Amino acid sequence: MKILCFGNEFVEEDSLAKELADELEIDGVEFIKCDSLDGIKGDIIILDVVKNLDDVRLIPLDKVKDFHPVSMHDFDLGTELKLRKSIGEIKDVTIIGIPMNGDKENIKQGIIKLINELRE
Repeated sequence: MKILCFGNEFVEEDSLAKELADELEIDGVEFIKCDSLDGIKGDIIILDVVKNLDDVRLIPLDKVKDFHPVSMHDFDLGTELKLRKSIGEIKDVTIIGIPMNGDKENIKQGIIKLINELRE
């Protein structure tokens, strides 16, 4: 299982997914730090920070807030995922949302729990 980890390591409140990619070790799971979806096709699992979350949870793509970009520079991950899904480049999207703040060990345990549920 490959999990794509997004975020900005230079912005503290957006860096946790990439930070945890270096710390989590789960048999059969490869955490890949990503800056874009270039070359990504098929079914994907994403780990990313989600604003206003209190715990780790699955976020359906259709619940990701629509963002209306003014220019191509304004695209966010949610917009790109929806666009790529609509043209068939990606199929199923599973988003593991993690809080911006909180106890890192509790967040890790929440991620492990969700990954184990996804494997079932």
